[in-house]
Formats: sequence, structure tokens, C-alpha cells
Amino acid sequence: MEPKILKAIPRPNRGTRHARRERAEGRIPAIVYGHNEAPEPISLVAHDVEVELAHGARVLTLDVGGEEGQYLIKEIQHDYRSPVPVHLDLMRVALDERVVVTVPIELRGTPKGVLDGGVLDHLLSEVEVECVVTDIPDAFRPLVTELTVEKSLTVADLEVPPGVTINHDPDDKIAMIRVLAEVPEAEPVAAEEEAAQPEVIGRVKEEEEEKSGE
Repeated sequence: MEPKILKAIPRPNRGTRHARRERAEGRIPAIVYGHNEAPEPISLVAHDVEVELAHGARVLTLDVGGEEGQYLIKEIQHDYRSPVPVHLDLMRVALDERVVVTVPIELRGTPKGVLDGGVLDHLLSEVEVECVVTDIPDAFRPLVTELTVEKSLTVADLEVPPGVTINHDPDDKIAMIRVLAEVPEAEPVAAEEEAAQPEVIGRVKEEEEEKSGE
């Protein structure tokens, strides 16, 4: 399936006010950089970008000024009030170029250790990988159903596609099952001391009365 070519237009005016106007018109401002060329501000149709992102795109094919090229999505900025992207950082790349990107880790299944009363700790939510742009995995999805109490899933356990290198220690823990620590019951020392207190006061009072009667 041929990648969809998104039409980009130059964005000569920069700044918050102009960017806000473009978003109101249904466009997303972006900046293109890389390959020792000057950064180039552009804008894209917001709907087209959202469709590509919904399909897990990591590289966009753009027509910028009549020239087609591939652009790696380096950063997506969001407004905290909406899931819609408000700005993109794009890097010029070639299809045979190796790049370094982060790939999310999505755990699948319910571990045996959780059914036995343990707690699943997801320690590493993404990993850094190096590969050509056409081989970037959309995510790693390891199955954790066999994970038992006090056992862990490590980077070495991930199924890595050919041509992809993970830039992490193989022993780095991704997830583990831990046991909840039991809280010991407090001894009722305070209650006993409180109950004994009136007797001490009574004895002291009796001693004082005896002394006053002498």
C-alpha cells in the first residue's frame, strides 16, 4: 500500500498568534529540520495528520513545495485540554537511513502472580531502538500471563524484529510481580498505660493525705 502524501504549505509567519489562527483554520503548524538544512516552518491539514497518527504512523510522506520526501515524527505537542496535536517536530530522513527513536511497551494479559495476590509493577514503559525508518515497530507487546510472584520481565525477553537494535541493557527490568508487605498489628500498649494511670494518681493522692495528717 502506497503511503498517503500529505500536502504541506510554507508557514512564513511564526509566533503564537499566527499558530493559533492556523489551528482555527483546521491546520497544524510544524517545523522541519535535519540533513544539515535550515529549519523550515510548515503547516498541515489537521484531519490528515490525525488519521495518520491514529494508524500508528511514525514517518510522514509530505509534499513540501512540490518535492516529496519522508519526515520522521520526532515530537508531538498537545494542548492539555484536548488530545488533538497542536504542533509537530519533523526530521528529514531517507528510507534507508537508520534512526534512533523510542518505542512504547504495552503489556498483555493478567499475570499468574497477580491472581495469587501479587501486584504488577510496570517499570519500563518504553525503550530506545535503532533501525531504518521503514522498520520502526509501533510497539512491543510482551505477554505477561506466565509471570509469577517475585519474577520479572526484562529487555532480553522482548521479541525484536530483524534489523532492530534496542539500546538498553538486556537485564533492565520491564515489569515484575511483587508481594504486598503485611502491616503488623500494633500492640495495645497505649490502652493499658491509660487504664493504669488512675491507680497511680490515686496512690499519689493517698500518700499526700497521709503526710498532711501527720
